[in-house]
Amino acid sequence: MRAVNLIPADQRGGASRRAGRSQGAAYAVLGLLAGLALLAVAYGVARHQVSDRTSKAVALETRVQQVQAEAAKLAPYSSFIALREQRVQAVSQLVNSRFDWAHAFHELGRVLPANVAITALAGAVGSTTGPAGSGPASGPAHSTGAGAGAGGSVASATPPGSVPTFNISGCAKTQSTVALTLERLRLIDGVSAVSLVSSTKSAAGGGSTGSTGGGACPGSYPVFNVLVTFDALPLFSGKSSPPATAPVSSTSGATKPTGALR
Repeated sequence: MRAVNLIPADQRGGASRRAGRSQGAAYAVLGLLAGLALLAVAYGVARHQVSDRTSKAVALETRVQQVQAEAAKLAPYSSFIALREQRVQAVSQLVNSRFDWAHAFHELGRVLPANVAITALAGAVGSTTGPAGSGPASGPAHSTGAGAGAGGSVASATPPGSVPTFNISGCAKTQSTVALTLERLRLIDGVSAVSLVSSTKSAAGGGSTGSTGGGACPGSYPVFNVLVTFDALPLFSGKSSPPATAPVSSTSGATKPTGALR
């Protein structure tokens, strides 16, 4: 007897199709779970990076605040250094604008020839520059006399740009010695000009004095008066203004003869 299949023809392959559909759904669920897992891992990594970078930013901000606090503590030192530099510059300008009288007198004694005596010497510093050999042009002067009285007060202010001068009176053995004296005076450091104001020979057998007074010269010896002009004092330079100086006063006087007529 032949077997008869009682399942309708349109339903005979349904089992295999249902099995295939259930397997596809399972694969889809697995894929969805894998995608969710990847998203969770990426989110965790990103959150960790954000947290790490946030902590670094907080640490850097804290460090910046510490550095700013340290810089604020060091600010007075920076101001002190700037003030020190300004004062050093001001002192340097004052030193450069002062005339070195001690060195000038040392140079005078070094170059003065024999057979010459100085009867009077007056040093002055004019307030403005003038032509070479003319001495101070105008304005108050600061002068120092080697024989100034004990009661006189000598100001130390020497304005920048002023011209120091020596007014020398004395006597020499001969007129040739006077000429030699002029040549020697030009060897002094910083001298710009040496001018002979006068040179006269005294009467035979009588004493004579220099034009500014002082001590007596031997008879028949020429008496001379010389003006020595030094280079102008340097002017202030730079942005800083020169310090204020006291009013300039002057003192002058005659001296006893210095040197020896040998």
